[in-house]
Amino acid sequence: GGRVVLNLALEHADELRAVIGLQSSGHVDPYYDIKWLHHADVHGGEVCAGYVYGLVAPQSPESERWETLWHYMQGGPGVFKGDLHFYMIDGDIRDEISKIDTDKCPVYLLTGEYDYSCSPEHTRSTADRIKGADMRIMEKLGHFPMSENPAQFRRYLLPLLDRIRGCNKTTS
Repeated sequence: GGRVVLNLALEHADELRAVIGLQSSGHVDPYYDIKWLHHADVHGGEVCAGYVYGLVAPQSPESERWETLWHYMQGGPGVFKGDLHFYMIDGDIRDEISKIDTDKCPVYLLTGEYDYSCSPEHTRSTADRIKGADMRIMEKLGHFPMSENPAQFRRYLLPLLDRIRGCNKTTS
């Protein structure tokens, strides 16, 4: 997850070995109008896919690009609008993220270089506010690394999972 991972690290650090945030930021100023995502005058699925098309890296395989867009075209009415409402308004935790304790719950942040929704700069700013956070920019990836180019994403994810697996923290 993106922002929700930061909430988990903040509120459930003792229960988690670590968190990996994909496209995580405490806040991003809105740059889009979400009213069209659930509007009677437009096809919601096509509008949703149009919103996210540019967030996929140009190097992503065409089949994975279209599968990612297909998922957005299939969302129920209002679902994506609700997601972005949380992202823009309800999920704003920028004033809380400095309270995350990475000694209790290590925080790893990964953001695709082509993501303009939660840009590398947004993630870097977030990492700078979390003492001990590990932040990496993923080359040749956009906002949907796990679906737009799984092979490229694994190059970033698997080493982190190995590192986390090596932690000695026990959970109850």
